[in-house]
Amino acid sequence: MNNHTFKKSYIAIVNDILDKKHDIINAPIARNENSIIERCVRKDGDIAITEYYVIKEFDSMSLLYISLQTGRTHQIRVHMAHIGHPIVGDSLYGTNSKLINRQALHSCKVSFSHPITKKHMNIEANLPTDILNLMQNR
Repeated sequence: MNNHTFKKSYIAIVNDILDKKHDIINAPIARNENSIIERCVRKDGDIAITEYYVIKEFDSMSLLYISLQTGRTHQIRVHMAHIGHPIVGDSLYGTNSKLINRQALHSCKVSFSHPITKKHMNIEANLPTDILNLMQNR
């Protein structure tokens, strides 16, 4: 990902309505000193860049298209919580949800050059039923 030959895109549903409908979050991420799992934004962390676009807004949630320029552990989850809009159902960086039994985060597309043929590959995945249901019930 660092040399931009492998790109990942995501769909996420986050809490609340975002003021900025498009933004690039450039905030370094490090391991939280009090946890072996949790990460946090911290000055001495590794560079982490996340770009998002608001696709649709609901009463108290926003549907986002997210692309990563770096690939840090929990990057999307940490960055969205950092700007005050944690992913719906994210119990580590936000709260559990009665509307979905997991994080409303889905890897929808990967793009890369095939290592042997060098052909450019785009692989897309449809939204899972639980995220579709979450969007339709809003």
